[in-house]
Amino acid sequence: MPAELTITVARSGGFAGLTRTWSLSAALDDSGELLDLVNACPWRRVQSDAVSRDRFVYLITVRAPRKHRTARVPEASLTGPWKLLVERVQQEHPAPSPTRTPPRSS
Repeated sequence: MPAELTITVARSGGFAGLTRTWSLSAALDDSGELLDLVNACPWRRVQSDAVSRDRFVYLITVRAPRKHRTARVPEASLTGPWKLLVERVQQEHPAPSPTRTPPRSS
């Protein structure tokens, strides 16, 4: 079985508190462009956004052999390579119906 790259994007929050999830899998041999996008993302420099309420937050997870990355990216920081990566995953695999995110307890 060939090695595989899997990218999962879960968008949660917003006014309605719904979560939508998209996922994309590709054989590593065929995923050069995707790997370039993944590597272009600033994984260690994600900006937090405590000011924007009722906006979306994107949980982006990348799994490949010997590599696992996860970032929580607020909507206001979803620019540049983050935005391109999310759009690519969303275009490849439309999300099923959203699910309600339970409210966080304080």
